[in-house]
Amino acid sequence: MPEIAVSPDDLARLGDSLGEISAFLATLHQVSGVEPWAFGPGSAGDGLQEALGNWERYRLLLGRHLDALAIGARSAGAAYVQVDAGVGLSMGGPTS
Repeated sequence: MPEIAVSPDDLARLGDSLGEISAFLATLHQVSGVEPWAFGPGSAGDGLQEALGNWERYRLLLGRHLDALAIGARSAGAAYVQVDAGVGLSMGGPTS
């Protein structure tokens, strides 16, 4: 069975990186300076508005999920340290 080694620091860095991506997404408000009215009559303007609206909705949703993953990764790093210390103590390791 393959072994995976993860350090608490790696998990904390992962959480920080996910938080940075979420913060970057939060800065992206509108992906285009084009206004739907510029397409004139017809469905092109409505299509653009729908696409931009979907982008906005998914951008916000992705940001919320990335924030939750960042918190989870940081929590996992802290839990890893606690479990590792507990296992070490149960095996007769040092107390500090």
